[in-house]
Amino acid sequence: MTTHRYSVRGNDSSTPAIPHETTLTWPSQPGRTETIASDLGWWLTPLATPPDAAIDLLRIAAGAYIADRLTRRGLTFSRDISLNVELAAPDTWISGPADQICDLLHWLTGDSWSLVLTKDTTPRPAPIPTTHSNIDSHPVSLLSGGLDSFLGALNILPENPDTMFIGHADAANAVVAAQKHVGTFLADAFTPTPSYTRLRLAQQGRKREASSRTRSLMFLSLAVAASTPSRRGTPSSVYVPENGYTSINQPLHVNRGGALSTRSTHPTTIYRFNELLNSLEISASVTNPFVRMTKGEAMKHVAQGIPPTAWERTAAATISCSKLDGARIPGGNANLNCGLCYPCIVRRATFIASGITDKTAYLCETLTGTSRTVLLDRRASDIDAVRYAISRGVDQDAVDADTWPPDYDLDDAADLVQRGLDEIAQVPLP
Repeated sequence: MTTHRYSVRGNDSSTPAIPHETTLTWPSQPGRTETIASDLGWWLTPLATPPDAAIDLLRIAAGAYIADRLTRRGLTFSRDISLNVELAAPDTWISGPADQICDLLHWLTGDSWSLVLTKDTTPRPAPIPTTHSNIDSHPVSLLSGGLDSFLGALNILPENPDTMFIGHADAANAVVAAQKHVGTFLADAFTPTPSYTRLRLAQQGRKREASSRTRSLMFLSLAVAASTPSRRGTPSSVYVPENGYTSINQPLHVNRGGALSTRSTHPTTIYRFNELLNSLEISASVTNPFVRMTKGEAMKHVAQGIPPTAWERTAAATISCSKLDGARIPGGNANLNCGLCYPCIVRRATFIASGITDKTAYLCETLTGTSRTVLLDRRASDIDAVRYAISRGVDQDAVDADTWPPDYDLDDAADLVQRGLDEIAQVPLP
């Protein structure tokens, strides 16, 4: 198997290029180089003085994300990727964390990962003053423009009004519009106005691999860097709102494994990431507030605290669709949820199960005639897999064979999967 080799370094690095390695040069200040566009500088400016371990964690995670997107999968699916990363404190990683993050990357992607960690000699910028204490820090929550993270914001803000929200400056117009709708609603509905920052951190130019299963690790690491005080104190909270059914994400059918079964917020992913933080002595803890809920249960839970009429239009403006290919269909619209891919079916089930009016404009409800037939043909495999999963019910053997955190209740996991299947069974399918 060919090893794909990448080096990750700052723009000011004096290290000579290494033969047979693709050099990924991170801009020293927010901006772009020929290989990386980033709203954070190499030392994560303008974040307010994260500890070295958090800086290094994001360098590795972002390097993995960019290498993932630049390395096309072959017929064997699995790849061998090596990262040579310049770190502020490489010795911190030698005793175990380097192996932990490689194992986590393997768990997320199915690929073989290795690290070469060297000392960064670029000049460190002066600390940036912050209004936050360097002992205690503010909570951070991911806010993507999707329905789960919006529900998470509604769930978190009443008790934690100082929560900082972080999202990705996505290139898709539909996602950008959803993020703007969500940000505007939160600014109007909550006092003080919540902080919502969208950051770009990606490769320059077109990606070569469609799946980006390292993305969750990069954004978890980004949230930790934004939340962590400069010296160890009360652990800061990082929230990753995702319904528990989707987090477990068991394949609907035996032929829907691989890239169709991501582990972005799987309980094992969150557990292993927290173990990595502990090993690095980073004072932060990642939790999923909806880990024991289906998507419908999460929406119903939120609706008990805030009248749905205040937020249902914004919920309808969020994006769940995994395809966003409406522009390729005559009369279609790339900015609409299609309504028939698996995430869209789960989304439609959410409104039905929670009793909240769904005001989403779905492509499957706006297209007619030949155009609708084209959409149905494109979604045939999703629809058939959903029907199969509903008729089969929870696969207890698959639950038992999955990888779980220590002492995880497998009966509870199986019950959650079945409740999720019961929800999607309520969606009328063509």
